[in-house]
Amino acid sequence: MARPKGDLASLSVPKGDALPAELHTAKKAKAYEHSLSLRLTAEDYRDLRRYTAEQEERTGNRLTHQALIEGLLLTFLADHKKQ
Repeated sequence: MARPKGDLASLSVPKGDALPAELHTAKKAKAYEHSLSLRLTAEDYRDLRRYTAEQEERTGNRLTHQALIEGLLLTFLADHKKQ
């Protein structure tokens, strides 16, 4: 006897408008050679999650913790070189 299949229609998310062509092209992945661990308090981690979620809502673009911290670090290092 065949197993009954569940109704997944209520879980589906309709597709939005087509993405611009530039978003269809895959970005070249960076060749990372080193990893860096960062220890945060629970409160600091919550603040980081809230900030990235707020930025995603405001801009409509995904922002990962990795991208945020990497961008801030690279900006800091570039500013430090100018001094």
